Amino acid sequence: MMSDKNNIKDLLYKAKRPILASILEKAWDLPVSEYSNILWQKTSNKPPMENALREAFEKEFLRVGIGLYEAKIFLNRLEETRVIQTATHLTVSEGPTFLALHHLSLLGMPPKETYFVGTYSGVSFTNSAWSGCLNYSNRFELADVISREYKGFSDLKRSDFDRLRDSSERRISLIPGNMKNNLVFQSKIPDRLVDQIPYFADPIRELTPQAKKGDDFSIWATRFCENQLRYIIKDKSIFYFDINEVVRNYLIKVLKKSDHPLHTIFFNSKIREKILGFFPAELPFFSIEGIYKKKVRQQSVILKNGLLISQNYKLELSLEEIIRELEKGRLCPSLFLVFTTLSFLNGMICFGSFEQVEYLSDFKRRWLKSDLLDKEVVHSVNVSAFTSGLCQDESAQTIFPLDLILGLNWDFNNNITIGDLVKPLLPRMGVEI
Repeated sequence: MMSDKNNIKDLLYKAKRPILASILEKAWDLPVSEYSNILWQKTSNKPPMENALREAFEKEFLRVGIGLYEAKIFLNRLEETRVIQTATHLTVSEGPTFLALHHLSLLGMPPKETYFVGTYSGVSFTNSAWSGCLNYSNRFELADVISREYKGFSDLKRSDFDRLRDSSERRISLIPGNMKNNLVFQSKIPDRLVDQIPYFADPIRELTPQAKKGDDFSIWATRFCENQLRYIIKDKSIFYFDINEVVRNYLIKVLKKSDHPLHTIFFNSKIREKILGFFPAELPFFSIEGIYKKKVRQQSVILKNGLLISQNYKLELSLEEIIRELEKGRLCPSLFLVFTTLSFLNGMICFGSFEQVEYLSDFKRRWLKSDLLDKEVVHSVNVSAFTSGLCQDESAQTIFPLDLILGLNWDFNNNITIGDLVKPLLPRMGVEI
């Protein structure tokens, strides 16, 4: 209804979400299929993709397990469409919001294209997506997801009982307690995950990649999530990877080039001071795992007084030192570096959540004040490719991907509007109606 749309627009402005308000004002009454078709409309003014970024993507595609021939095909598709889904965190299993945005995005994907999901690993395992957990709804009991024969079942049962007192969310942690504050980026597969897999319910286990202690967690998790989404939404080319690894690879290459804008920011103090003046104070450039009060904590690393610093980390702005820390996997690129690389240097269209459309628009506004980047690229790139929503049944109970894999009889409603899809999320956007 028009009154609803206008009221919600006003409330979103009051909640300091002006970009989202503008997007939803135009899209509220559009059928989801029509909106998705608009998302995939091709643009004709794409800049050439940097060779360094192409090589960085190729390295990541090979790392997660595909062959060189397929990686080249994917690279050509990505360079042509310039579309990546960047709303999701890297996780073991996704939730109702991620499921909704995937369905919305895939509705309009042209035939023979690939849906590239660049998952963000620069978060701790305790982020809101619960990256180290099997996530499902309270339609299912713990024993429906993991066998009672698992040696740690009684501990899982106690945790499940404690959680049910305060929440309808259900989850099974695949990581030990001492990993919960670790960064997902560059993390390794723990014993606990390997021990639990044989006891997963058959429908889940059949989609689970093999896991070996000490192997890269992000490779295993991205393959697992990809298998789940392919099972739910069939006959689509879907490919998950770690976007922070891509940008790490890219930085290792471009920071060595003295004429590259990012090299200039790091190593030309006069220009760096000017550029940082356009952005908020203490803008994070990286995340690291740091020790605070004898516990591992994710810490933001900022550029200040010629140093990269956090609470208890300090690094001189030396090319050799920064490259070394990137190669070691110590420095995880921040949102600022990820989206400056993708959107404002290479014209990538990043599908994203209600949070992303706000901060990407803010980044764009600030970059347009500078002459360091190509203003035509910055001006023309689409930073409003909003994808979000919430999967619910008729009783407004949320739907998780694992619910569908475990046999829940439910299907997506393709005859709803963007407003219908987004309305259940409004409280999370700061809007109460």
